[in-house]
Amino acid sequence: MALVTDVRVRQPKADDLVADGFVVAGIGHGFEGTIGIRVLGGNGRVLGTGSAQSSGGMAGVGDFATTVRLDQVPRPGTRVTVQVFGDNPGLPGEGPDPGFDLREVEVIVFGSMAGFLLHRVERGDTLTSILRTHRALTRATVKQVVAANPRITDPDKIKVGWRLRIPVLG
Repeated sequence: MALVTDVRVRQPKADDLVADGFVVAGIGHGFEGTIGIRVLGGNGRVLGTGSAQSSGGMAGVGDFATTVRLDQVPRPGTRVTVQVFGDNPGLPGEGPDPGFDLREVEVIVFGSMAGFLLHRVERGDTLTSILRTHRALTRATVKQVVAANPRITDPDKIKVGWRLRIPVLG
């Protein structure tokens, strides 16, 4: 019998904005149905860990979902890597590290974020004018809006019709 294990991440998606606590969900399998999760900063430092139980149980691939909390919150707009894997309870040196079927997703952290606004760029908009318009709802900076929108390569060049994410920060 040739059973195969697998892990797939459905949430978060690449480049999603997340706060210091966020949901990780998908389908997968690990030892006794346990899915391991860890969040790494740019230097490889572990910022948070978690685990979830797959509904597939001991041998089947099934849905999982859990909230992961960051023990160490990086500065707003920092890109981090979420690692999701089938748990490996073996002794050190047994099996892959951190676990089987490793999947990685890069996301952007805004620790105290309460969500984000979507703003469609209109003729004459600049990042500064957009933030001035939404000042009653957020204290985000131009630098943070650029970090939240990877398509912006030059803050002085945004295009009409783009939908920009504006983090809601207190």
